[in-house]
Amino acid sequence: MKGLPMKVGQLLSFMDGVVPAQYQSIYGDLLSRLQVRVEPLPWDDVRAVLERELGRPVEDAFARVDPEPIAAASIGQVHRGALADGREVAIKIQYPGIAEAVRSDLKNAGAIVSTMSAITPIENRQMAGDFLARVAEELDYRREAQNQEEFRRRWRGDPRVAIPAICGELSRERVLVSELMEGEPFAALVATPDPARRSAVGDVLFTFVFRSLLEHGIFNADPHPGNYLFGPGDRVVFLDFGCVQRYDDDSRAAFTRLIRAILEGRREDALWRVVADSMQFPSAVSKTLREIIEEYLLFCFEPAIAPQPYRYTRAYTSRLSELTMQMKLKIFKNLLRIGWKEPKRAGLVMLSRILFGMNSLLASLEAEGDWRRRLTEACDAA
Repeated sequence: MKGLPMKVGQLLSFMDGVVPAQYQSIYGDLLSRLQVRVEPLPWDDVRAVLERELGRPVEDAFARVDPEPIAAASIGQVHRGALADGREVAIKIQYPGIAEAVRSDLKNAGAIVSTMSAITPIENRQMAGDFLARVAEELDYRREAQNQEEFRRRWRGDPRVAIPAICGELSRERVLVSELMEGEPFAALVATPDPARRSAVGDVLFTFVFRSLLEHGIFNADPHPGNYLFGPGDRVVFLDFGCVQRYDDDSRAAFTRLIRAILEGRREDALWRVVADSMQFPSAVSKTLREIIEEYLLFCFEPAIAPQPYRYTRAYTSRLSELTMQMKLKIFKNLLRIGWKEPKRAGLVMLSRILFGMNSLLASLEAEGDWRRRLTEACDAA
């Protein structure tokens, strides 16, 4: 399984509690395998892609390329190699034919969204379009290289954050060559008996997400565990910047106002005025939907509004998953009856994805910290 179906599977795999409890034992092991790797292709198959993109034999570009991949994911696999100057590199090569297959899937998905919007009173073109656009962007590794260099530049001063440098002279649309960084996988960190280290790493992940969003207007919207490696102490290696959501200054300011309102304890009408402005609802929203959205938002930010320090637990993300399903069902029932004009703020679907993904990661780590303070610091830096 590769391409768009793999992306959906990875999203499910790290959202503890999305799969109903009675089925988790059946799906848990299968889905966990999607977090790190899938079955790779033979070296000769991807070597042909590498040489076609570079326009020369592998031996002319690299001193060494290991034929056995060190990782395989939804649209490409990664091989370890070395340059002539001795630098060790990671070489990500796109699967042959995968770009065409994914674009076909995206075209079909877009047609379904348009049809549903036309035959039902529910408008969701923008939110679906945001998601499909981010997936399409992942097919161009040149864009990913630009994203990665931008994140690396913005986080260069934080010793806890490590982002590999790009080898621009060898990167192409379907080949991405970067500095090789190593560390232990997420599962090994979860298994460590040191709760202080798990909490320290959780602090880095939390800070990275909210400072990137509120201060820089950019964040990596693909937070599954395979995109991180962990060094000594609280050092985190951030990988895979193909799926990146960007926000303009107005959106950053709107999200900052919303988070401050939640932290300040505003509720009901006082909170809803900020929610409506932040998300850009185009028309009045029923009292029922307002209550559903407010309940969901407050629970998403419970780790920051509860008494501090707060420890993330699997029970929290399980309840968040349950609440998400209930919210969607309630909204769908209401919207079939009264219709729905989606919020006009771009990127909301990816924001929801990163919040859910981050909460799931921190729950797996059972991370404890003063999340209110970290969130306030991110707002102050905006």
